[in-house]
Amino acid sequence: MKTRKLAMTSVMAALMCLAGMLLHWVSPALVPFSLLPVLVLMSGIILGAEYAAMAMLVYLVLGLFGLPVFSTAPFGGVGYILKPTFGFLMGYVFAAYVVGRIYREGSQWRAIAGVLSGLVTLYLFGLSYLYIILHWVLHRPTSVAGVVMIGFVPFIFGDLIKAGIAVWVGQEVVRRRKAA
Repeated sequence: MKTRKLAMTSVMAALMCLAGMLLHWVSPALVPFSLLPVLVLMSGIILGAEYAAMAMLVYLVLGLFGLPVFSTAPFGGVGYILKPTFGFLMGYVFAAYVVGRIYREGSQWRAIAGVLSGLVTLYLFGLSYLYIILHWVLHRPTSVAGVVMIGFVPFIFGDLIKAGIAVWVGQEVVRRRKAA
């Protein structure tokens, strides 16, 4: 069972890399949103807390080592740490863990609660880091309300739809895996 989980973990990390690179190949106008949050939330349901966090960590480390797996320029490397959106990438690890910890192969209600909690975790990391980088690194005076307007309001509706997709697909994968 451990080998199967590790294989599924590596597949999820590879899917994250592919989804991150998708915007390199296709015009952003054709792909107006990122598939990454769907995969992050879904991984917690499918893999469980520890393996989902490991898949996200592998994705993060590959990008920091310079592989072009992140969705915006410079697409990878240690310098990405100073980008205001890097907090969302760090949040992927913790969001996947939270989803898996709450879900634990439970009911659909546990999947919904886990995914919503994972989304809250993702935004907590992302918005906090966004504020820190904007305020203290880039020296752009900003308020918490300003950060919410930049990093939360334009994206929450789409992310709630992605959360619904993650619950639906994740539960279906778990159901089919149990049946097999």
